[in-house]
Amino acid sequence: MTRGDILDQLTRYGLGNEPKLQLADVALLIGAVDRPSLPLDRYHRHLEKLSEKVGDYARITEGPVPVAVMIDGLRQVLSRHYGYGGGESGGTDEDCFDLTRVIDSRTGSSNALSIVYAAAARRLGWQVDLIHIPGRILVRLESQSERLIADPLGDGQTLEPADIRAHLKSFDGNQAELTPGSLKVLDDRQALLKLLAGRKSILLRSKRLEDAAVVLDVSLRIAPEEPSLWRESGLLNARLDRIEAAVDALEEYLRLGAGEQARYNTTILLQELRTRLT
Repeated sequence: MTRGDILDQLTRYGLGNEPKLQLADVALLIGAVDRPSLPLDRYHRHLEKLSEKVGDYARITEGPVPVAVMIDGLRQVLSRHYGYGGGESGGTDEDCFDLTRVIDSRTGSSNALSIVYAAAARRLGWQVDLIHIPGRILVRLESQSERLIADPLGDGQTLEPADIRAHLKSFDGNQAELTPGSLKVLDDRQALLKLLAGRKSILLRSKRLEDAAVVLDVSLRIAPEEPSLWRESGLLNARLDRIEAAVDALEEYLRLGAGEQARYNTTILLQELRTRLT
């Protein structure tokens, strides 16, 4: 598979034309964008093996699995047996947001680790949601009308409301409180965008604008109707002196819809950029 093949497949996914692709499948494709010769079958087999071992631990052949046993199975296999965790570099190294490298090293951000946990659970037919809270992504499993939340970055431990509240306070200050709005359920596309945004943020902090632009291009292939990505693309291309690409991106941002103030500011910027084209 060539780089072009991978990008085409991601584009089709973004347009809804790849219904068979699951969350982990797309995350692996993203990891192969810059390494198209990567043998992705090896990573798919690994995820399948994880799922089989979790199923064996949870004794899925014996009937419905209680949610606590689901989480215990994921924790025992992924964290304790295979060593998946955050490590000291979790969230600060771009490789921690690349699912292929995370599988290789067993070390990653909560964004990537949550995808590994979800992939293992979903292959067993278990109901699992990815939950975003400030600074972290968690996994929530449900069985027999009971729900529990686990923290992949914290070795798969079950989190009680008090644990989540403590995390919110450590992240947003003592005034932060746990409310229904604190837990945002992510769909697969949103989870992938979070993964890409984490990597892009590190690249931008490192002044690696060209690499950040590549990540942003992949994000747009996955979510071509997301206005904020087009605006970001326009601004980043302007910084890279890619004026025509910046104009195209900002025009698409306006087409998709922007607030009154944002539309005004973008229109002014577009005028300046078009002047540079002449």
